[in-house]
Amino acid sequence: MLGNRLREARKSKNLTLAELAGQIGVTTGYLSNLEKNRQEPSLAVLRSLSGQLDIPAPVLFMDEQDEEAIVLRKGERSPIRFADLPVACDLLTPMNWRSSWSPEIEVLRLALAPGERLKADDLSTDTDECVYVTEGRVEYRYGNEAVSIESGGSLYVPRRTGYVLINTGEREAVLLWAVRSVRPAQRSERT
Repeated sequence: MLGNRLREARKSKNLTLAELAGQIGVTTGYLSNLEKNRQEPSLAVLRSLSGQLDIPAPVLFMDEQDEEAIVLRKGERSPIRFADLPVACDLLTPMNWRSSWSPEIEVLRLALAPGERLKADDLSTDTDECVYVTEGRVEYRYGNEAVSIESGGSLYVPRRTGYVLINTGEREAVLLWAVRSVRPAQRSERT
């Protein structure tokens, strides 16, 4: 579970609850509730935890795997629910954060009901993004621009670009959202 993984990662960094809470700007009680699975984190807090603990956020939700290539059948994926994301999503890129390799990409599958919207703040990371519409239709809004994207269409969004995606169709729209994994900055060693 998420709380167990957070606790284990925090302890592996030799951080106390108070130290980690201070680093990410939350209370010790809030962080304790997350570790005890009493509360769900917001996406912003999850990103902060991911950065401080050097673990890609989606990996915090994954079961441990020994294989390098992993096949997940539709019924084997658990939906992930972020507190500030209006819809549940499926993580399609399972990884083991303890492995010797680092993931290159993260892919989420999201289903938007008619009229439902996603804002850049809901999903956006500090990397480029790609959204592929597998079913239905969405409208991409950026500033004064509005573009309709039908099933089979895709959208490339440069990093730090604010946008809104709205399901303007009469049926569910299914999106695949892909982003390059955010990795901790490499630390240079002085010789």
